[in-house]
Amino acid sequence: MNDSLVEMLGCVTDARREQAKRYSLANILVFCILGFLCGAKSCKALCSFIEERFALLQAAFPSKMKRPPAPSTLWRIISLVDGGTLEAVFRKHAATRHAALGGGPGEVVAHDGKSLKGSYDTANDTTMSRVLRAFAVGTEIILGHIAIMVKSNEIPAMQALVSELGLAGVLCTADAMHCQIKTIEAVKASGGEALLQVKGNQPSLEAALEALAAGHGPEACYVETGKIRRNRQEKRVVEVFKAGSILDLPQWRTDVVEAVRVTRTVQRQDVAIGWKWRCTREIAWYASTRQGTSAEHYAGATRGHWGVENRVHYVLDVSMHEDASRVRKSPTILSILRSFALNILRFNKVNNVADALWRNAMNLNRVLAYGGI
Repeated sequence: MNDSLVEMLGCVTDARREQAKRYSLANILVFCILGFLCGAKSCKALCSFIEERFALLQAAFPSKMKRPPAPSTLWRIISLVDGGTLEAVFRKHAATRHAALGGGPGEVVAHDGKSLKGSYDTANDTTMSRVLRAFAVGTEIILGHIAIMVKSNEIPAMQALVSELGLAGVLCTADAMHCQIKTIEAVKASGGEALLQVKGNQPSLEAALEALAAGHGPEACYVETGKIRRNRQEKRVVEVFKAGSILDLPQWRTDVVEAVRVTRTVQRQDVAIGWKWRCTREIAWYASTRQGTSAEHYAGATRGHWGVENRVHYVLDVSMHEDASRVRKSPTILSILRSFALNILRFNKVNNVADALWRNAMNLNRVLAYGGI
């Protein structure tokens, strides 16, 4: 818990020969994380950051380095980093920050995949890399990543990530792709519960949930009406239905204990019709393995799931320029380092990431004062 970031990164496997270890790997990784915290967008920008701030960095993190690394040297060091041990250190660092912020049993953990759009390599005929992240909604900490294998998809990746993280007592959420019996089994084996959206990829289950609602009333109901923002107002009605043995689908009875129906009614003032209100209505179904959960908690969980898009993926793409990165060799290493940086910002209660990066670029002491470093 009290280990500094550079001490934790000292556990990352260094694949270089002993004669080639002129630059400390742990220090280089810390410098890259600090570079991302100061708005660096690329490997070249990281090298420029280290060169300009080398005296301050050496004073804060003493090492035997006599000069900053050249761009080719920095890139060679990063490309040789062992992704497995770096991810293990990331998960340990994230777990301590998550616990310090009060995270634990009862937490909602959202899972979602993301493509690193700039990592494709046409010359070598390789597609873009993809990673799946686990995100704690309450503390806004990224808990871990896993690479999605080529010619595979997010489904086995989530099953593996849930098993590796072993988050007991949490409610795991994911989109409709992950509404699979094997995924639910993996979540329950790790000691957690699952709340998965049901769509057309499971037509029989979706039809069974609709039939359930037609023949039985809800066990609980929660209504929330949002404020009018940008000429838009949303009303959400969350209803919880008892499923299990009365579900007309035997293979799902043991896994779907409760069914959740979320009805969203959205009113918009449309300039095309003279600023009159135009109403739309959508219904979404969710399958839950948890019993006795309130409708209000499900309302928070279904809405909070989108934090992995709004608070993580959007920020990484727009403020930290992850999709714009054209790194093609070991792109997931830099992706993990960006997640280190974002977790440090969230641990220090930073909401406006773009503004924080701008201010950090002008004053490195702001970054060095952050908790978690």
